[in-house]
Amino acid sequence: MAGVTVSTTTPRAGSGTRRPISQRLGTLADSVHGARGRLRFDIRQVLLVGGASCIGLGFLAIVFGWYGAAHSVYLFQEIPYLISGGLLGVALVAGGGFLFFAAWIVRLLEENRRHAARVERTLDRVDRVLAAVATDAAAAAAAFPSPITNGVDVDSTASAATAPGPGFPATPGGPAQ
Repeated sequence: MAGVTVSTTTPRAGSGTRRPISQRLGTLADSVHGARGRLRFDIRQVLLVGGASCIGLGFLAIVFGWYGAAHSVYLFQEIPYLISGGLLGVALVAGGGFLFFAAWIVRLLEENRRHAARVERTLDRVDRVLAAVATDAAAAAAAFPSPITNGVDVDSTASAATAPGPGFPATPGGPAQ
């Protein structure tokens, strides 16, 4: 345990007072927020600008490659123009298209999160309304002192449930065993 020191001294009298936990948590939150290094720009905008730049540079490379190959007399001079201009241009155009696609996916994610938050707020409102209705229904049910039976005698239905039915002999211990 090289480099580790253990202190057995008691704390000083002035250091025994501790700050309230809310103040300590606030200090911790401020420190973490400063260390986080949050991005200050919109990632969707970066993807759109990058995609547009790649597509523009790709088409420019294709045009320069065509121009160099078209104005060359020899075939061995045309091939480097086609490779450098054509293939690089196609790669840049494809990469820019992928960046546009990524920007579209980010937009879909943002809309999905907004929609999910809206659904959550709506369900919270529905829960509050249902809780209020249930409370009102319980209060209204408590206002009636006797249970409503819809005209059925509760005592006779309870005794009919224990009486033997057709095909069941009456036994002293209950139903037939």
